[in-house]
Amino acid sequence: MKLETQMLIARNIRTLRTSKCISQTEFAKIIGVSRSTYASYELGTRTPDAESLFLIAKKFGLNMNIFFECDKYKFLGYLEGCEIIDEKLMVLTANYKNLSPFAKGMLIERSVSLTEWDKMIEANRKALREKRDKEK
Repeated sequence: MKLETQMLIARNIRTLRTSKCISQTEFAKIIGVSRSTYASYELGTRTPDAESLFLIAKKFGLNMNIFFECDKYKFLGYLEGCEIIDEKLMVLTANYKNLSPFAKGMLIERSVSLTEWDKMIEANRKALREKRDKEK
C-alpha cells in the first residue's frame, strides 16, 4: 500500500475516534487489537487490515469507502450522524425494518411511553436522593 494511502487511513480513523471522544484503548477494544497496535494505525506506521476496517465501519454504521476519503471536510460530514452501534441496536433496527407501517407506528408510540416512564423513574430517584441528603 502506498504511504500516502496509509497516512490517509491513519488520519481518518484518528478523526473518527477523536470526533466520538473515544480513547485509543477503547477504540482498540472495539476492533479487537492492542492499544499499541491501534496507536500504530493512527501514526501510519502500520495499516489496519481489511477485517479491522470492516469492524470499525460496522460498529459505526459506516461504509468502508470513507476511510479512503481524501477531503477532510467530506469525511467529517460522513461522521456527523454516526454513533457506535451495538448488537442489540442492530437487531432492533432489523426488526423495525420488517414491521408493517401500523406496527412501526405502535412501536414508536410505545417507545415514547417508555421514555416518559424512564424520565419519571429518574425524577423519583433524584427526589429520593435529595430527601435523604436533607435528612443527613
